[in-house]
Amino acid sequence: MKKGFTLAEVLITLGIIGIVSAMTIPNLISKHNKRTIETRLFKIHSTILQGIRMAQANSDGSFSLNKPGNFSWERSMTVFEEYFSPVFKVIHRYPKGTTFDKIYSADGTAKIAAIDSNSYIITLADGTTIGFVKAGDGEAFYIDVILNPNRKKLISGRDTFFMKYKSDGYGNFSYVPYKQFNKEQLKEYCASKSARPAASIYPSAFCSTLIFQNNFKIPNDYPVKI
Repeated sequence: MKKGFTLAEVLITLGIIGIVSAMTIPNLISKHNKRTIETRLFKIHSTILQGIRMAQANSDGSFSLNKPGNFSWERSMTVFEEYFSPVFKVIHRYPKGTTFDKIYSADGTAKIAAIDSNSYIITLADGTTIGFVKAGDGEAFYIDVILNPNRKKLISGRDTFFMKYKSDGYGNFSYVPYKQFNKEQLKEYCASKSARPAASIYPSAFCSTLIFQNNFKIPNDYPVKI
């Protein structure tokens, strides 16, 4: 006698496999997406600090980002090209006046502002787009990060992030988290539908702080669906 599976047994087995796949595949995709975001944000953070260290080493102690002037595209372009272009693999430079008007709130329902006309926008070899802005005064600058610029709808806290860096006055630059807000406030502002929910900054800045304060890992209670 030949042994084998009946049609009913095969269908039951396939049904079980389908149920298990439906339960596990979304989680696997989410974990992969989270890891990709974490890795790319940390890479940009590390490259920024590397650029500053290289500029400091090559300046004979004269390194300074405190260039005279106000917010402007020209000022942002000059600072980026002088100090950061050598360490970033830039494949495209956007013309003056370029903005991104397809950025939405965490739930995708409200269009919010990001990357203004003062931003010097470039694209890196891995596809990441950066909007660099030299702050109006002092040793500080801002960076808008767009991880997936080709998407039709960019979600704040998933596709776009905002990072601020500042010197301590002794040449030591570091990322500036928004420590004046507690975690619940950071989550609220990260998921906000307002263009500038607090401190006159974008929601993506609060999302970035949540990730930074968790050692560049997306928290389990992160308010944006990844």
